[in-house]
Amino acid sequence: RGLARRAPGQDGRACSRHPRRSGDTKSGRLAGGNSRSRNADTVSGERRRIQGLCRSCGWWQDRRHCRSGLAALLIGGGVYAEVCITPARTALYGSGGRAAMVVAGLGTEVVLHAFQPKELLEDLEANFNPFGISVVTHPSLQRLGFEYLHPLARPRVVPLPTAPPITVPIEGEAVLRFGCLEGDFRVTAARAVYDPQSGARPEPFNANGSTASRLAMILNANELRRMAETDDLGIAAPRAMGLEAMSVLVVKDGAAGAYVFDGYRSPQHVPAYPTDAVYKIGSGDVFSAAFAHAWMSDGIDAASAAELASRRTAQYVETPVFPLPFKLSPKLAARGDAGGRRVLLISEERTASQRWVREEAIRGLQDLGATVVPLVQSAAHDDGSMTEPADPTSFDVMLVHVDDAGTARAVLNSAVIYGKPVVVFADDPAGLAVAGKLGASGSSDLCSALYRTQWVPL
Repeated sequence: RGLARRAPGQDGRACSRHPRRSGDTKSGRLAGGNSRSRNADTVSGERRRIQGLCRSCGWWQDRRHCRSGLAALLIGGGVYAEVCITPARTALYGSGGRAAMVVAGLGTEVVLHAFQPKELLEDLEANFNPFGISVVTHPSLQRLGFEYLHPLARPRVVPLPTAPPITVPIEGEAVLRFGCLEGDFRVTAARAVYDPQSGARPEPFNANGSTASRLAMILNANELRRMAETDDLGIAAPRAMGLEAMSVLVVKDGAAGAYVFDGYRSPQHVPAYPTDAVYKIGSGDVFSAAFAHAWMSDGIDAASAAELASRRTAQYVETPVFPLPFKLSPKLAARGDAGGRRVLLISEERTASQRWVREEAIRGLQDLGATVVPLVQSAAHDDGSMTEPADPTSFDVMLVHVDDAGTARAVLNSAVIYGKPVVVFADDPAGLAVAGKLGASGSSDLCSALYRTQWVPL
């Protein structure tokens, strides 16, 4: 969309910076003189990377020679080393870096502001410059990293930040600001999108002197509750909008999607788009970046921008590789009853690893807004079959953790009699094979299995 939009001067007139040449027509020419359509699907990836749309005349111009006439999106956010144990992934992104990759892949010029040590600038440029991303660094004593056991795990920050936080001013027409560990960005912008990414009470946008003519804030439901000091989201949203004087508030609600509050309009629900695999790390960064690009660069209304952001996020969590596909693939939206489900958790606790999986599953489900109905250990035989029937009215879906094919067969034979959807998490491929034969949805990835409990048809 960023490549196909119409600029204010796209009516046959030239601007002083990009005068027409003989033979040019108002249908437009790509820099270099080849007459071609501006449709994004016809522009090669390399050409998209080095060319952009002049805001004055609406013509394609080479970014290498003409940068001041382009509508750049400024991003202020952290760039961190990220390590996930299972599935095994290592990356140098963080919220700012990942968001820059998303926006650059959509054809918009990006300037990324991040805190990094001077000696690591070359490393940073090697990671982002090949994608056409300009990097501006601000002082930091060390590069921080996040370590995850799995995508829904609580991360461990290494090393812990020791230097006092600093505030850096950035000014532009369109700015996406993230919360950072090393400091923060004082924004002056015509339009701004702010994602505080705070586990505790989020810092208000204007607390450090930031200003924007139009502000959109992106929060998860827990952040909104803490910010507005109430558990009632219907009360919390307008209260938060009044505190921040924001134009738009987007509240993310996990597997259930998001809610958009745009001025005095009625709240609009934006669905999530289920995927077979879910790599949760960075999904919020992708959502914020895609929303910022659509709302600020393309001028799309907030609800439509959030819907596009939800689709882009589905692309990323299913295949977390950049650049993301430019064209959105069709996907079915999540059902209206997605999220907030009651999950009967069936698992063993005979070993430390089994106990750990059980505790991580409970915490992960609760983070997704689900209610966990644990099956007491005495209600299962050693082979996994249940001796005490569960109350079928007390749960909506079953999550089963099995270690081998024998246990999987026994517990699933007992589970399917309830006529409720069954999701299986198993490291052993043989256990997943048994689940498939019995019609249960299975995954070897804990994060993906937890999300399936909220998306599987009831």
